[in-house]
Amino acid sequence: MEGHHSLISLMIVVIAAFIVPIVLHRLKWNFIPVVVAEIVVGLVLGKSGFSIINQDNWLELLSMLGIIYLMFLSGLEIDFNMIFQSRKKEKGAPNPLAIGFISFLSIMLLAFGLSISFYVFGLVKAPFFMTLIISTISLSVTLPVIKDKGIARNTLGQSILVTAVIADFLTMILLAVYVSLRSPSGFKSILLLMSLFVIFFVVYRLIHTLKPANLTEKISKETISIGTRGVFALILFFVALSETVGAENILGAFLAGMIVSLLSPKKSFVNQLTAFGFGFLIPIFFVMVGAKLDLISLIKDPKALITFPLLLLSFYLSKVLVVFIFRRWFDWHSSIGSGFLLTSTLSLVIAGAAVGMDLQIITNTMNTALVLAAVVTAILSPILFQRIIPDAEEKQTASVALVGINAVTLKLSHDLHEDGYDVTLYGPDKSNLEHMNDRPFKICEMPVADPEHLDEQKVFDKDIVIAFTSDDRRNVDIAMAAEKKGVKQVIARVEDPKLQQPAKDSHIQFTSAFFSNTTLVKAMIEYPSLFRLVTDDAGYLMEIPLANQRYHLTRVRDLPFLGDTLIIRIFRGNEAIIPHGDTLLQVGDRLIISGSPEYVHKLNHMLQ
Repeated sequence: MEGHHSLISLMIVVIAAFIVPIVLHRLKWNFIPVVVAEIVVGLVLGKSGFSIINQDNWLELLSMLGIIYLMFLSGLEIDFNMIFQSRKKEKGAPNPLAIGFISFLSIMLLAFGLSISFYVFGLVKAPFFMTLIISTISLSVTLPVIKDKGIARNTLGQSILVTAVIADFLTMILLAVYVSLRSPSGFKSILLLMSLFVIFFVVYRLIHTLKPANLTEKISKETISIGTRGVFALILFFVALSETVGAENILGAFLAGMIVSLLSPKKSFVNQLTAFGFGFLIPIFFVMVGAKLDLISLIKDPKALITFPLLLLSFYLSKVLVVFIFRRWFDWHSSIGSGFLLTSTLSLVIAGAAVGMDLQIITNTMNTALVLAAVVTAILSPILFQRIIPDAEEKQTASVALVGINAVTLKLSHDLHEDGYDVTLYGPDKSNLEHMNDRPFKICEMPVADPEHLDEQKVFDKDIVIAFTSDDRRNVDIAMAAEKKGVKQVIARVEDPKLQQPAKDSHIQFTSAFFSNTTLVKAMIEYPSLFRLVTDDAGYLMEIPLANQRYHLTRVRDLPFLGDTLIIRIFRGNEAIIPHGDTLLQVGDRLIISGSPEYVHKLNHMLQ
């Protein structure tokens, strides 16, 4: 009977997690994060409400796996490429990395002052622990809001994200150090914790050196999802290792996520891992968080009733200095809005509160107050940010660097500029430009078009780099340097197939006169109408990647189409989908759009 009862409770939790996003979508309550709604549902169904969810071994295990996987995804969300690239700023220009570190230090300083005040008035037992809790920032809340606002790639958006990443990372590490210091073994625990980080570095270097991507790809042809199996093995290895050295299991999961992020996995693989977590384990965890909250005890405890609004206020007061730090480089609206958004906190507060209860430094009512305060910030802060900061008005255009000045790149630069790209042409020879005095694109002359000089000109900060000089070997070197620097799309003209071999396992796209001619003639023969559509000025075709979270799982018929645009095909991974009205779009899809240039560019801006 006990096993049957456990399955009934699990069934209720899973069904509730399934219904929540559907209800939010139908009611158009997009301003409420799904995880917050799941906590509220758990609150209604748990001990503070109808008490129809009974805590048992099934739910405890799956809930624990849920928080472990959530912390793994938190580590995976850290974009190290963005952090490294944020250092490359001109002198005097805003540096997101510096802004992030200074902002986090200011948050820690104010959080410590507020925690000491709580301690003096007898509201908390451990001020250092409370400092870490107040300093947390939810990257899982800030990232979608920044992307939806269309400022993820400008300096303001990067500064907000880097601050959240630093807070996410350092509070997790400092929490582990704090737990180690409170353990009976003390100094020995710190040494064991340091050994965990040493093993983290060794494992990363080992995986990076072995480069298992090719092996994984080969095995995947015979065995499904071998990459996913490897990720779960990595998570459980670090979770078990963390518990062995006396650290919290969430730290091990976080480190495993960081390793996967450092390996720069494919976006489709990341989406697969995220879908699994938010499709099963993580919703169970958040529903159970709500089910465990004891609102009745909170209401009956006068001290806890006073603590709740004070905690909520402390989350906001700790970000006051951030506003003035951001004001050094941004306007008042952007600075105040950033301060509000960086107050968003949820996952780490919940995880930290669970650790505090295990250490018996906070009570169950204090845990309830902390979680409720975090829930309020996760709802209120993004709304205030959206109200204060207007949507990005400038059209987000892809930047293209064409290396090599010749007849092909001149024509290509002109056509890409006409299609709305931000084009810059780089090369040492400007003799070809004498007949083009009224050129619409930028030209950058340099002594030698090699990777070193191109890096000095910030060519590798562009979205697309095209190496089209007359030297095949130089084109390969430029392309490989561009890919190493994290350029999204790299194209190189290489006539000699042997020179393409060193980069065969990369994402570089190679072209040549032979390839171009055969492909073009074949298209004329087999796809004459499509060929005319692509080359005719009257027609217009564009591939648009769907990056806007607002349209994730939106039906094609529900898209606010503009003008005469039409979706011809949807590419999802290696799958080609012929769309119809009920086709659900997913973030990461690549849409082939046809229509007039004006409306296609508007749709491109909307979907990205």
